[in-house]
Amino acid sequence: MSLYKQLWLAIVVLLSAIFCISISVTTLSAKQYLEEQLSIKNSDNAAALALSLSQHGADEILLELTLSAQFDTGFYQRIELLDPSGKTLILREDKATINSAPAWFVALLPINAQPGIASVQSGWNQTGTLQVISHSRFAYNELWQSSIRLAGIFLAIGVLAGLLGNHLLKRILRPLSDVVSQAEAIKQRRFVAIDEPATEEFKRVVSSMNSLSRNVQTTLTAEARRLQQCQQKAQFDAVTGLKNREPFLTELTTLLSSNSEKAAGAIILIRIADLTTLNDIYGRKQVDALLHDVGKALNSIAAEQKGWSACRLNGSDFAVLAPRELDVHQFSARIHQTVEALINHYSFTGDCIWPAAATVYSHGETNSALLTRLDAAISAAQAQGSSSATITHLSNVSMQSLRDQLGDWRVMIEQGLAQARFSLHGFPVLDRDDQLLHMEAHARLDWNEQLLNAGQFLPWVNRLQLSTEFDKCIVKLALNEIEFNGKPTAIALTRAALTEEAFVDWLETTLINHSLNAPRLWLELPEDIVFAHFTRFKALCHKAKLQGARVGIEHVGHQLADLGKLHDVGLDFLKVDASFVRGIDDNPMNQTLLRTLCTLGHSVGVDVYAEGVESAAEKLALLALGIDGMTGPAVRAAG
Repeated sequence: MSLYKQLWLAIVVLLSAIFCISISVTTLSAKQYLEEQLSIKNSDNAAALALSLSQHGADEILLELTLSAQFDTGFYQRIELLDPSGKTLILREDKATINSAPAWFVALLPINAQPGIASVQSGWNQTGTLQVISHSRFAYNELWQSSIRLAGIFLAIGVLAGLLGNHLLKRILRPLSDVVSQAEAIKQRRFVAIDEPATEEFKRVVSSMNSLSRNVQTTLTAEARRLQQCQQKAQFDAVTGLKNREPFLTELTTLLSSNSEKAAGAIILIRIADLTTLNDIYGRKQVDALLHDVGKALNSIAAEQKGWSACRLNGSDFAVLAPRELDVHQFSARIHQTVEALINHYSFTGDCIWPAAATVYSHGETNSALLTRLDAAISAAQAQGSSSATITHLSNVSMQSLRDQLGDWRVMIEQGLAQARFSLHGFPVLDRDDQLLHMEAHARLDWNEQLLNAGQFLPWVNRLQLSTEFDKCIVKLALNEIEFNGKPTAIALTRAALTEEAFVDWLETTLINHSLNAPRLWLELPEDIVFAHFTRFKALCHKAKLQGARVGIEHVGHQLADLGKLHDVGLDFLKVDASFVRGIDDNPMNQTLLRTLCTLGHSVGVDVYAEGVESAAEKLALLALGIDGMTGPAVRAAG
């Protein structure tokens, strides 16, 4: 029973006890008062009647007439005249029942008034003894009516007290409701803080729980920053602040094999040639200042678009990777002009060339072939002494204009949505005991008897602003899959799930309509999209979890400093990006990162899974680091 009901029950019992005691005391007091008044009345009436009878002497007829006349007034229950020996001379008695007061009331509260007794004289001789008992029906009537009035007054007071008590209880217990909500939030791994109430007992509880939430938030934030700093030192160039070659190439490899919208985009390679000559002419300090500013500028450009990254491949080569960017001409022109402006600012123009080559990449390419293509274009421009930006493409591919490609993809995707050509293909995510956690479902598009994977069409779905319709389609497909095979199924939503306000309401309604299958639906969004639209992500997470669905973040590891924000989200899982998993068995830095990330996640009740596990050695290393589950080629083989 809730505290609110218990308090109400206590109030009702207390008011009832007070009511019963008050009624009893008041009624008994009134009964006693009426008995005293009747006794006095009996004595007075007996004395007055005896005096009147004494005036008639011993005339029995006159005595009887006078006594009968007095009795007929109706105020008497019994009038009796006894002779000196105690024998009844005259008796008048009313044996009628009392009609106005209930019988149980009369039986419960009998009125026992003392009879009035007086002597009847005839001269100096005693004619007899007169006994007078007034009728009690009037007393019972008054006592019953006063009890009814008193009960009505107490009932009215009880109703008013109940209304006032209800208001006061709600006001007093409002902090308790907040405490319960906070406790439920902590149970759901949302470490929120609330205002401390004025009530001392509640204040101590809330203060303790707020302290817990703040400690969790502080720990998460501190550990996230420490992870970010460790990653910065190990993976970023000290002079330029850009990512080093190895982590950049691992990230590129992961993107080229992914099934996300990042599987297509643009990349540019820039070379500041003859650094040795520049060092001899301008001095190492001045050249390092130029490289630092170039790195700062490229990082600024990359930071404008979530998911972009910039790298220093070697001493003179710089690269910018732009997932989802399909307009390679505009992209390359901006990057090249930025570097050109810095070289002109340092007045290196006459002694330096800075050729650049840009291209689009797509799902299925290899990073070696991609970089070889870019390097060949730059080397050709450098040999000619040119500082221009070259656009290069695969030689065996006829490149259409962006407008033509958009038109073709629009037809394919819109028809795919309208004709139900999209489907889901699942890959298992297994726990530490190789038991199924859920099926990670990737979208496929059936077009011209070919199954196109998500990495091929998702970049165009985003570009064509069809992401909302695509997300709705995928959610419905996943719920149908769950209905069909009963297996927990995870799907990745696009940016539109957070940027389109109406989608969250649609998702909530859909999950309500599929309440039996909703608890087996797992929803995940990429890390960069989550932190770019964090407030809306929290709203989506809250509404989805209310319907039993699970929510997590995929491709985690690129924005470690932002993990401290997750203390009050109620997240279920994190999926570490495959670029940090690849070669984990031989990468001490990434081992430290994942071990700390697992500890951090477990401290707030969040499971940590690994993406893209390719070998048994990686799998064993991940298990030793505390990973809760994993997916990838090696896991599929094991499962």
